[in-house]
Amino acid sequence: MRNGVGRTLKNPVILLVICIFGWFAAERAHAEPPFSGTIFLDPDIITDTDPTTFTHLVDSGQAVRRMFDRRVNGWVSVNTFLFNANYSDGLVSEIQVNPEFGNRAGALEQASRFAPVIGRLPTCLRADVQTVWIHKGIQPFGGGNHNLLIHTGQADVYEASGILEETLVHEATHTSLDAAHAAAKGWVAAQKVDDAFISTYARDYPDREDLAESFLLYMTLRHRSNRISETLSNTIARTIPNRIAYLDGLDLEMNPIVPPARPRATGFIHDPKIGIVGLTWTSRRNVDYAVEVSTDLVTWNALGGNVVSQGSLTRFLFPDPLPRPNAFVVVRELVRQ
Repeated sequence: MRNGVGRTLKNPVILLVICIFGWFAAERAHAEPPFSGTIFLDPDIITDTDPTTFTHLVDSGQAVRRMFDRRVNGWVSVNTFLFNANYSDGLVSEIQVNPEFGNRAGALEQASRFAPVIGRLPTCLRADVQTVWIHKGIQPFGGGNHNLLIHTGQADVYEASGILEETLVHEATHTSLDAAHAAAKGWVAAQKVDDAFISTYARDYPDREDLAESFLLYMTLRHRSNRISETLSNTIARTIPNRIAYLDGLDLEMNPIVPPARPRATGFIHDPKIGIVGLTWTSRRNVDYAVEVSTDLVTWNALGGNVVSQGSLTRFLFPDPLPRPNAFVVVRELVRQ
């Protein structure tokens, strides 16, 4: 082959350029992903000592629910024990526990086991988790259907390896991000420009698994880089830079991975002609705020009821009359019960 090319090309400089370009393209086209699957890379991305947004469970009785059970690889209707898991960012998930755990106490033990773990996932991944199915058995977890599927025997395996939270990040990505982004034009374009996959699992199932495989390491690179090696950080950044840019552009709510910022005043509203006085502040979605006033910085009184967030910026008009002189105002984020 080399001899044949030498006889037909007269310019050795052109030959060199063509050969180098052809080698580079072939390498990119056939390069192996750096990992087989991303959940196995590091057990310390999220640990059981990290903060959780979980606050409490509410016993909701027992009722028939339709659940997917991998042990039969199909749907089953079961008279489940029900618990509502409440989180400090206002999200609530109904945990449906298979009655095979014996009684309500056994079901409560399982709900209490997994609700705090789920609360360690960022808000953006729990946003669409309306239900959680819990069965016995050593079967793969699942995401989608506004749900997280847990088999407790497999959970034991994941816990022993330290990757229970990492696995739930993967599955919750399916649940809360896939519908809007896995086939989005921007994500598909990022795939093409990156011309690489972070894992063989993502490569083999690009439409189904690429986002879930990529998100865990995106989150790690952006918010847990101090927990991984520089080599791993560089590999992530080098392999999927355009996917990283796409996810950066979503401005995802990452609490408790990234603690929520305190409300910050952005403006003061005052119209003396009609007597309006108010305040605007930076806020988070799906939370409530309390506006309190004091004249001595010791005793604080609420102004009206809870103020529901209006998005990234919230506006509040003070009731008349506002205490004077020297009225001090604070805005506090409330924990929803």
